[in-house]
Amino acid sequence: MFEPYAHLYIGDYFADTLELTANQHRALRLLLLETWVRGFVANARMPTVARVDKGEWKAIAPVVLPLLATVRPRIAQSLEQLRRFDGQRLPPADWDVIRSIIFERDGYACTYCGSDKRLEGDHILPLSRGGSNAFENLVTACKPCNLAKGSKTPEEWRQNSLV
Repeated sequence: MFEPYAHLYIGDYFADTLELTANQHRALRLLLLETWVRGFVANARMPTVARVDKGEWKAIAPVVLPLLATVRPRIAQSLEQLRRFDGQRLPPADWDVIRSIIFERDGYACTYCGSDKRLEGDHILPLSRGGSNAFENLVTACKPCNLAKGSKTPEEWRQNSLV
């Protein structure tokens, strides 16, 4: 399985996570995704984001928190670099990582039609119209929907589709 976060680890991602249980690994992935998309996760929200109850969190936290603490500065640094590209296309390597995060966030399905085939990343407000590379402006789209939408907003595209 491709891990979009793997390049951010100082150590080898798989070596660092090899000993994790399935619940620990899932919790770490959910916390990493939340950190990428919404930023720092407050301690009080961690069990909710990790989708575990407080009892499970007490067992998982000592293993997951050091890994999360190691990667947080790298995520913040990467997000700062990405902000420098607002209004312009991202370099391919950065786009690959961001697209993977968007796909995971959106459940590997087109946000417009629900298809899970030929997925691409789409800027809700296109870059050509002042859109950014912020996660709030990015969604998963299948290739047919993305091509049909083009440089329109989803509202404009839907309105034109009804005509």
